[in-house]
Amino acid sequence: MLRKIAIAAGTLGLCAIGTFIVAGRHLGELSGLVRATADTTVDRVENQFPVEIHDRKMDHELRHARQELIDRQVQLNLSRNQIDQLRDEVAKLTASVARRQRLLAEAYPLLKAAIDGQQTAVRFASTDFTMPDFDGEIDDLMTQQDRETRQLQVKRDGLARLEKSLHDGEQAIAEMRHGLETTEQEVAILKSRREQAQIESSTLDMLTSVTANQQTSGASIGQDVERLKANVEQIEARNEARRDTASVNDRQPRNQISRSWNRLEELKSYHDSFEAQQPPAAQAEKDAEPQVEDAQEVVAALPETAIN
Repeated sequence: MLRKIAIAAGTLGLCAIGTFIVAGRHLGELSGLVRATADTTVDRVENQFPVEIHDRKMDHELRHARQELIDRQVQLNLSRNQIDQLRDEVAKLTASVARRQRLLAEAYPLLKAAIDGQQTAVRFASTDFTMPDFDGEIDDLMTQQDRETRQLQVKRDGLARLEKSLHDGEQAIAEMRHGLETTEQEVAILKSRREQAQIESSTLDMLTSVTANQQTSGASIGQDVERLKANVEQIEARNEARRDTASVNDRQPRNQISRSWNRLEELKSYHDSFEAQQPPAAQAEKDAEPQVEDAQEVVAALPETAIN
């Protein structure tokens, strides 16, 4: 099966290459199209990945950048140690060259006096030398001085370059650290904003759902209220109709008593108003006449037929 797939893929590739060659195109264009197709495919696949996968990928890249920063800081520290060692070597060579230069400076008057005085021995650096030995000692000192002077110059030049490289490396690492910290802070802020946006989105979804449910429930409750209202009105109308169609004999006695009572109360009010307007003499005569003291007596005096 794999062999068939490989043969098919190879055939397709050869056909594409042959087509480009026949069309007079360069194979570099085909390679560019293949890379562009691959990049587009990879981008589409990456866009289809969940957000969690992108977050983990970004965290991995940040950890890798942090580890790379640490590795470069270690290399910088090693370079700083090497520079410190080179400074010590330069200091030692500088001191050695200075001491030898002082000896050579002191040997000049001795050698000149020995040549002028045709001496066979001299005392140099607390040591007695014959003239041939003194000449050999001077030659050795001058050779060492020349060699160490060249070494000192080389090491000084190298130290200057290393110090400049160290300074540039420190600046580069500082910029790298600053950029990494800025990126980490931005990532943290963006993640926090995303969480807040997700919470807000959930809240808005809940609000929309509650509003829709409230509208549906309100409409349903409104219908129930209208149905209840219609039911109550229907029952009240039925009761009103039943009261209107009740037997007249059942209501007659009660209506007569009520009318008699109202009539008596109205007559009593007229009587009291009239008596209040009469002079005192007429009022005394009136008081001598029998009067109805209580409405209950009048009601009791009504015919029995009116009560029944």
